[in-house]
Amino acid sequence: MDSQHDAAGTGAGADTAGFDTLRHAARSIYGADAAGYQDGRPDYPSRVYEVLRSRCAVGPGSKVLEIGPGPGMVTRHLLAAGAQVVAVEPDPGFAQYLAHTLPGVQVVTAPFEQADLEGGFDAVVAATSFHWLDQPAALSKLGRVLRPGGWAAIWWSLFSDPHRDDPLLAAATAALGFEPGNQRGGTGFQLDTEARCDDLRRGAGLVDIEYELIPSDIAMSADQVRALFHSMITIRRLPAGQRTHVLNTLTDLVNNAYGGMTTRPHLTALYFGRKAHGSTTGHED
Repeated sequence: MDSQHDAAGTGAGADTAGFDTLRHAARSIYGADAAGYQDGRPDYPSRVYEVLRSRCAVGPGSKVLEIGPGPGMVTRHLLAAGAQVVAVEPDPGFAQYLAHTLPGVQVVTAPFEQADLEGGFDAVVAATSFHWLDQPAALSKLGRVLRPGGWAAIWWSLFSDPHRDDPLLAAATAALGFEPGNQRGGTGFQLDTEARCDDLRRGAGLVDIEYELIPSDIAMSADQVRALFHSMITIRRLPAGQRTHVLNTLTDLVNNAYGGMTTRPHLTALYFGRKAHGSTTGHED
């Protein structure tokens, strides 16, 4: 799901009511065009999947819970690794798409905080989705559904690395008068490494917490840039005429200034940790 967070209603002074409205919209707006969302989102860096295999023991026969799988990009990797996947997806459009395209996955159509789950999972993963959840309730539940010794991994991809120049985004911002898509100024939640590690430690009761910030450069055609930005909630919620203008501006820039292809900087923030053996709760004592 979308990576913009500073509307997430968890920080000091956050507009909780405004975020609740945005979260409600997000649980239907994406899945209305599940295939388009799938086409628009680039895959995560290979390092993410390496950590899932080597550190989080995702492999043949492992029981994995995926929170907010969307159209199933990560789900396909989990299945390819041999995992048994339970996917908790609140968006009915995405849930229907998953059930149709990945019939081997058990799909639970509900918000994670409200989903009826048995627990005992070897791993819990959430890809660019955890910011949409009620953080205290979701972190506590994450800890509870893991088996002792199980691992959790949550991560976000930022579709423009805030620490590196992004010439296309700069040119689009100059042309439009505002920064389109998921603004880089709204990435504080994902990149607050101390707070996110503390969430897993105190909120979910995990140990051996680690994080990695993984830069990547993604070559994209004009059509791929258009599809990516069209998958973002800040663009989807614009009036139709303004939305088309933004997307046309991006497409024209790639075609006219970059010869139809551009390489854009992305950044993935990955956090993972383990439930201690003998632990029965999701909280530290």
